[in-house]
Amino acid sequence: EEGLLPGPFEFHRKAKRIYTRTGKMKGADGFMGRMSSYALAVSEGNAAGRLAVTAPTLGSAGTVPAVVAVMKEMKLSRDAMRKGLLAAGLIGFLCKNNASVTGAEVGCQGEIGVASAMASAMITYGRGGSIEASEAAATIALEHHLGMSCDPVGGFVLIPCIERNAFGAIKAYNAHLMATNEILSRRWEDLDRVIQAMVETGRA
Repeated sequence: EEGLLPGPFEFHRKAKRIYTRTGKMKGADGFMGRMSSYALAVSEGNAAGRLAVTAPTLGSAGTVPAVVAVMKEMKLSRDAMRKGLLAAGLIGFLCKNNASVTGAEVGCQGEIGVASAMASAMITYGRGGSIEASEAAATIALEHHLGMSCDPVGGFVLIPCIERNAFGAIKAYNAHLMATNEILSRRWEDLDRVIQAMVETGRA
């Protein structure tokens, strides 16, 4: 959709424009533009009261669907998609039950950070990566959102929330690439420690 989003200040939708302008580009610019537009579109829809799925929250509802759209572009089988979604659900469950996914409790690291971790595990496991690689992908994605606060302008889930969904998707894909191209036995960090760091940072 185009036009203004409901809110106390003028805020224009941008997903369609970005999709139109970058959709025909080849290479990294086109790929990143499309993925960003998918995340923005879902987040803009949520802000306008459209149907959205909490993944793990409504404020972070665009990140996982953006990576799902990328997986569809890759023509992954329905079975691969299901496996990926199960991996995403598991990461979300671990974060919710051992820390939090609520911005009011742990900041945006628990919303966009967890969404990015879910999405990175989803695409890694869906594309045939091992459980170890999927955990590493989630760890990398979450680790690089630590310390992110919940700071919406005017208290509305518009700025910076909508754009953060696009950045969460990009980080998820990059975490996937890193985890599937490194020697996992050399990794120092693990998901449990990063989840613990998230909850301690949120409490602070």
